[in-house]
Amino acid sequence: MMERPHFDIVASGARMRAIRQERKISVKQVMEYMGFESTQAVYKWEAGKCFPQADNLIALAILYRVSPMELLVEEDLVPSSSHIWGNAA
Repeated sequence: MMERPHFDIVASGARMRAIRQERKISVKQVMEYMGFESTQAVYKWEAGKCFPQADNLIALAILYRVSPMELLVEEDLVPSSSHIWGNAA
């Protein structure tokens, strides 16, 4: 049986922010598109405090013109600090 994927909440938030910025979409525009009263939820997603609910994730993907999976980062795909800085201890 396949193992359930686990997603890195902070890396996923950073990816959501990067994609939004690449598309030149403001947080306020996301808020208005989503029908939210404030920008708080968008900032929470991008800060890696929580994931968007499934319906919001799909709506974001449509707005950003990406697949919903492109907004999430699987834990196994996040380079550890040892990959970035080498193994010099």
